[in-house]
Amino acid sequence: MEDRLIQVLTQMLGNGGWMAIGVVLGYLIRKLEKHVEKLEKKIEKIEGLQKEFITKEEHYRDVSGWRGEIRRIEDKIDRLFEGLMEKLMEVLKK
Repeated sequence: MEDRLIQVLTQMLGNGGWMAIGVVLGYLIRKLEKHVEKLEKKIEKIEGLQKEFITKEEHYRDVSGWRGEIRRIEDKIDRLFEGLMEKLMEVLKK
Protein backbone atom coordinates (compact mmCIF):
# COMPACT_ATOMS: atom_id res chain seq x y z
CA MET A 1 0.00 0.00 0.00
CA GLU A 2 2.83 2.38 0.83
CA ASP A 3 4.49 1.72 -2.52
CA ARG A 4 1.26 2.52 -4.32
CA LEU A 5 0.87 5.69 -2.26
CA ILE A 6 4.38 6.81 -3.18
CA GLN A 7 3.67 6.16 -6.85
CA VAL A 8 0.49 8.23 -6.71
CA LEU A 9 2.30 11.06 -4.91
CA THR A 10 5.10 11.15 -7.49
CA GLN A 11 2.56 11.23 -10.31
CA MET A 12 0.77 14.13 -8.65
CA LEU A 13 4.05 15.99 -8.22
CA GLY A 14 4.87 15.44 -11.88
CA ASN A 15 1.50 16.85 -12.90
CA GLY A 16 1.74 19.80 -10.51
CA GLY A 17 -0.84 18.45 -8.06
CA TRP A 18 0.55 20.12 -4.94
CA MET A 19 -2.93 20.69 -3.54
CA ALA A 20 -3.80 17.02 -3.89
CA ILE A 21 -0.57 16.06 -2.19
CA GLY A 22 -1.40 18.45 0.63
CA VAL A 23 -4.79 16.80 1.05
CA VAL A 24 -3.26 13.32 1.09
CA LEU A 25 -0.60 14.38 3.57
CA GLY A 26 -3.26 16.05 5.73
CA TYR A 27 -5.24 12.81 5.71
CA LEU A 28 -2.17 10.81 6.72
CA ILE A 29 -1.33 13.27 9.49
CA ARG A 30 -4.88 13.03 10.87
CA LYS A 31 -4.69 9.24 10.71
CA LEU A 32 -1.44 9.33 12.68
CA GLU A 33 -3.02 11.66 15.24
CA LYS A 34 -5.83 9.16 15.82
CA HIS A 35 -3.31 6.37 16.37
CA VAL A 36 -1.37 8.55 18.81
CA GLU A 37 -4.60 9.32 20.72
CA LYS A 38 -5.37 5.60 20.99
CA LEU A 39 -1.87 4.92 22.26
CA GLU A 40 -2.16 7.72 24.82
CA LYS A 41 -5.43 6.22 26.13
CA LYS A 42 -3.79 2.81 26.46
CA ILE A 43 -0.85 4.37 28.29
CA GLU A 44 -3.25 6.08 30.71
CA LYS A 45 -4.89 2.71 31.42
CA ILE A 46 -1.50 1.13 32.08
CA GLU A 47 -0.54 3.97 34.42
CA GLY A 48 -3.84 3.48 36.24
CA LEU A 49 -3.05 -0.20 36.70
CA GLN A 50 0.37 0.65 38.05
CA LYS A 51 -1.23 2.82 40.72
CA GLU A 52 -3.41 -0.13 41.80
CA PHE A 53 -0.38 -2.44 42.12
CA ILE A 54 0.47 -3.66 45.63
CA THR A 55 3.71 -5.22 46.82
CA LYS A 56 4.14 -8.89 47.68
CA GLU A 57 4.51 -8.03 51.34
CA GLU A 58 1.18 -6.19 51.38
CA HIS A 59 -0.53 -9.08 49.61
CA TYR A 60 0.87 -11.69 52.00
CA ARG A 61 -0.04 -9.56 55.00
CA ASP A 62 -3.64 -9.29 53.75
CA VAL A 63 -3.93 -12.98 52.87
CA SER A 64 -2.13 -14.34 55.93
CA GLY A 65 -5.10 -13.61 58.19
CA TRP A 66 -7.36 -15.64 55.95
CA ARG A 67 -4.97 -18.58 56.02
CA GLY A 68 -5.17 -18.78 59.79
CA GLU A 69 -8.96 -18.66 59.73
CA ILE A 70 -9.09 -21.40 57.09
CA ARG A 71 -6.75 -23.60 59.17
CA ARG A 72 -8.96 -23.18 62.23
CA ILE A 73 -12.02 -24.16 60.22
CA GLU A 74 -10.18 -27.18 58.80
CA ASP A 75 -9.19 -28.25 62.32
CA LYS A 76 -12.78 -27.95 63.52
CA ILE A 77 -14.03 -29.99 60.56
CA ASP A 78 -11.39 -32.66 61.22
CA ARG A 79 -12.33 -32.85 64.91
CA LEU A 80 -16.02 -33.05 64.03
CA PHE A 81 -15.34 -35.84 61.53
CA GLU A 82 -13.22 -37.75 64.06
CA GLY A 83 -15.95 -37.35 66.68
CA LEU A 84 -18.60 -38.62 64.28
CA MET A 85 -16.43 -41.60 63.33
CA GLU A 86 -15.91 -42.51 67.01
CA LYS A 87 -19.67 -42.32 67.66
CA LEU A 88 -20.35 -44.40 64.55
CA MET A 89 -17.83 -47.05 65.70
CA GLU A 90 -19.48 -47.15 69.12
CA VAL A 91 -22.91 -47.63 67.59
CA LEU A 92 -21.65 -50.37 65.25
CA LYS A 93 -19.97 -52.24 68.12
CA LYS A 94 -23.27 -52.53 70.04
